[in-house]
Amino acid sequence: MTVIKDNPRSLIEVPRRSALSLGLAAVAGMAGGSFSHAAGADGGIKITVLYGAPKDPAQFEKYYAETHMPMVYAVKEIKRTELAMGLPGPGDAPPPFYRIFEAWFDSPEHLKQVTGTEQWKKIVDDVPNFASGGATVLISKIG
Repeated sequence: MTVIKDNPRSLIEVPRRSALSLGLAAVAGMAGGSFSHAAGADGGIKITVLYGAPKDPAQFEKYYAETHMPMVYAVKEIKRTELAMGLPGPGDAPPPFYRIFEAWFDSPEHLKQVTGTEQWKKIVDDVPNFASGGATVLISKIG
């Protein structure tokens, strides 16, 4: 299960596959949705993708490096990207997320412009091809 926070006072448990679909649909739908400029004031907007532990980490890494990320890097309009891997916590507890991806955009309008393209739709549609542990997508104001 993945937990999605709709607001600080309510938690909803959603199966990983549904969470992936909901999060990616939200990103894909940015092009047509309303998104206030104030949400991105003071530094822009970022998309964070939190990948759950894959069934086969070696297969995930190969596909991610050789297929998925080259598609992302081809989107020159993204201001900045960053990749990270989760590390074990206290007592060697598994990390809550296997991999983390972040992409920065100058403004909500910039985010809408990029995520509204066919190129971005192909990236979103590719995620289920390798994210066997699910993915949670967050949109955040920077600053």
